[in-house]
Amino acid sequence: MTIRRGSVTATAAVLTVAAVSLTPVIPASAAGTGAESKASKRALALMPSKIIAGLNFSMAKRRYALCAASDITPSDQTTVINGRKYTVGTGLCPIVKGWTVYNKTLQGKKVTVTGKGTIWSSFGYPSEFAQYSAETGWTVGPAQPRVQVVGAGSNQGMANFWGFPCAVTKPVTIDGKRYPMAMCAGPIMENINNRPVADGVKMVTNAPESATLPVGGAEITKGPLVGFEKFFYQLAQLSVTQ
Repeated sequence: MTIRRGSVTATAAVLTVAAVSLTPVIPASAAGTGAESKASKRALALMPSKIIAGLNFSMAKRRYALCAASDITPSDQTTVINGRKYTVGTGLCPIVKGWTVYNKTLQGKKVTVTGKGTIWSSFGYPSEFAQYSAETGWTVGPAQPRVQVVGAGSNQGMANFWGFPCAVTKPVTIDGKRYPMAMCAGPIMENINNRPVADGVKMVTNAPESATLPVGGAEITKGPLVGFEKFFYQLAQLSVTQ
């Protein structure tokens, strides 16, 4: 299948790898101190309070924040997506450049990402990117997808950071090289069909097992979009062949 750069619009579906107002039981640790704390406040200020999410997505080669392996910290802020309230979290994500699929409808009624100090989160498959784990610290390497079951216990939640606003922040230095970073905001426990994620379903994430609230995407088990998450992953993987 060949997909050209451009826009694809539909009326009956909703696409947004996201993440439910039913916040899982996880440690609500601070988003960091100093520069990270300030960046978190900036990212939260960029997050729309209300979003009407539809399906209007494009594929383009551009810079974006890749949160696929990020661990998210819940905040006391919420957002309403298609009439449902979700807790918003923040996470540190590397800025990369490459082919990405993004949903234009997630920006809300007023576009908040403008200028060099902000950037959109999105998903793609770069050959390698900066990623963090409590065990190894910051390293650079390829994506390492894994599957886990979504639940209400510690380390069993998920967050969606595809197509949401980020504040550009201080770069991270790994082996003497500086990697640009962004602090991103996004909903917790909402899935690509813009509905709450159900406990007991499988999710895919690139975050390490130590992540308390990993970014990921869960399988869809109800509604007209059952299995649609596989289509999204196929679109994202096209970046490898572009």
